[in-house]
Amino acid sequence: MAKKHKCPPAGAPDWMVTFSDMTTLLLCFFVLIIAFSEIKKEDEFQAVVEEVKKAFGMKGGGGRLPTDDDPELTLIQRLEALNLQRQKMENEANTEDPGVDGRERETQVIRPGMLIVLGGPIYFEHGSKNLTPEAKKQLQFIADQTKGNNNLIEIQGHCAAMEKSDLPPEYKNLWQLSYERANVVLEYLTSDEVGLNQNRFRVVSNADREPVVSRVYTADEQKQNRRVIVSVSESIVRDYTKPIAMGN
Repeated sequence: MAKKHKCPPAGAPDWMVTFSDMTTLLLCFFVLIIAFSEIKKEDEFQAVVEEVKKAFGMKGGGGRLPTDDDPELTLIQRLEALNLQRQKMENEANTEDPGVDGRERETQVIRPGMLIVLGGPIYFEHGSKNLTPEAKKQLQFIADQTKGNNNLIEIQGHCAAMEKSDLPPEYKNLWQLSYERANVVLEYLTSDEVGLNQNRFRVVSNADREPVVSRVYTADEQKQNRRVIVSVSESIVRDYTKPIAMGN
C-alpha cells in the first residue's frame, strides 16, 4: 500500500495575495500618473506610451490615433493656432456692408462711458464763482494730463445747501450758481493760457443735489460741497457728434 504524502504547510491567505496584487497595481498606476505629468514634449510622451504598451504585452496595432492635427505640434502650439483661428473668425464677422440708411446716418451715444475724476475737487468760497490761485494751479495740472487726447471731459458744478439762504443777487438759485462755477472752470481750461479744445467739454449743473457731507451747519464745514469736479470719460468726442438729419 502506497504511503500517504503529507500536505505542504499552508501559505498566505487568499485575501492577502489579492490585496498585495491590488496594492502593487495602484502603486504602478500612481507612478505612471506622476511620470506623465512631468513629460513636456510630445516625442517623450509617445515613447513612454510605447513602453507601457510593451509592459502590458500589447504588440503592434497601436500607434497614434489618426487626427487632422500635425503630430509634431505641442499643446501650447495647438492652443495658439486655435486662438489665431478665433481671431480670424471675429475679423471676418466685422463686415464692411454699411446696411440700410435710416433717417439718422449716425448712432448717438445716450449713456456716457466710465468717468475718471482728475486732480480732485476744485473748491470755492461761500457764494462765489471765482477761482483761487490754488484752483488755477490744480486746473493747469489737469490740463497737462489731458492734452493730446480726444476724450470727452465733463465739468460738474456743485453748491452747498447753506448758500441758498444768502445768494448773491446775480444768481437766482443754486442751479445757476453751480453752473457758473462749472462754466468758469470751462473758460479757464479753454483760455489761451491753457489751450484745451472747447469741443471736448460738457458742463453739468448739480446745485446742492449731490453733497459730499450733510448735516453740517456752518459755511466752513460745508466747504467740501462748494466744489467743481473735472472728469475724463472713456468715450471720445466723435461719439457725441450731432447726427446728420436726412430727408425722407
